[in-house]
Amino acid sequence: MQKVEQLNLLSKVGLLIIILLLSGCAKNAPSLPKDYSSVDSKSKLSKDDFTSKLLQLDCQEIKVQLEQLDKINETNISKIKSTRVKDQTIGYISTVLFPPLWFAIDNHTDEKSKIDEVYKQKDNLFKLQAYKKCKI
Repeated sequence: MQKVEQLNLLSKVGLLIIILLLSGCAKNAPSLPKDYSSVDSKSKLSKDDFTSKLLQLDCQEIKVQLEQLDKINETNISKIKSTRVKDQTIGYISTVLFPPLWFAIDNHTDEKSKIDEVYKQKDNLFKLQAYKKCKI
């Protein structure tokens, strides 16, 4: 009877560890921007959708800003990739041998939030391109 109780305890602990590992990796996707360009779109772009500073940009300036935002994203993504192998190794070792090592993994929260912000800015610039009917 004691072995059955130990087995139940071990399976519950194992299940708990698996749930914690899976939930630790999850990140909610950002919400989608409002649809302005599809065939079924019910919304149209107007001046009210942009700041006055954005409205002053011409098509070439929009293109330059998009290129700058791409470079910013490349920099942040390369920072994340530069520690990926180290972080994965720590993750594997901590899962098997020493769980407190999880705290040594760099989550790159600053870089990830900057990437999300850049995508929001790019969405606004893409909408502005559509509003101004720029050639892409």
